[in-house]
Amino acid sequence: MSDYLTLQRTLIKKTLFFALAAACICLALNQKAAAKGIALGSVFSVADFKLMALLLPRRLIGQRRSSVFFGLVCRFVLLSIPLILAIKLPSINFAATVGGLLLTKAAVFYHFFLSKSSTPSAGHSKQNSSSQGNVENLGCGVSSAMVEQERS
Repeated sequence: MSDYLTLQRTLIKKTLFFALAAACICLALNQKAAAKGIALGSVFSVADFKLMALLLPRRLIGQRRSSVFFGLVCRFVLLSIPLILAIKLPSINFAATVGGLLLTKAAVFYHFFLSKSSTPSAGHSKQNSSSQGNVENLGCGVSSAMVEQERS
């Protein structure tokens, strides 16, 4: 499995874990509407993240602007669905829905900035040099000269 798919799955798992923890806290505080909002927002946030991950390789290879624009519109429509539901249904808290939509961003922030598992160890170990070599395999347009410059 590629590093890209592993990262996607890790971030989705962290998002759903944060959503479950927040919903359980809301239920413990007898805030059922907030728990529903967090659950609804996080499910649509994960769907948006997965759609964005599917569209990213197409964007990087330079697909036509119309298909990129269509993907962006689809993502906006997908994110508007839980917000409209939260406005229309009084049993779902709107602020908690917005919070649920932001949980994927919180998972990304946690994974890359706060998690000890994602930070490289000090020094130039064998693991660090192999992980830097994987940058070329991501297809992000990083030249091998840039990777070699980073290694030295």
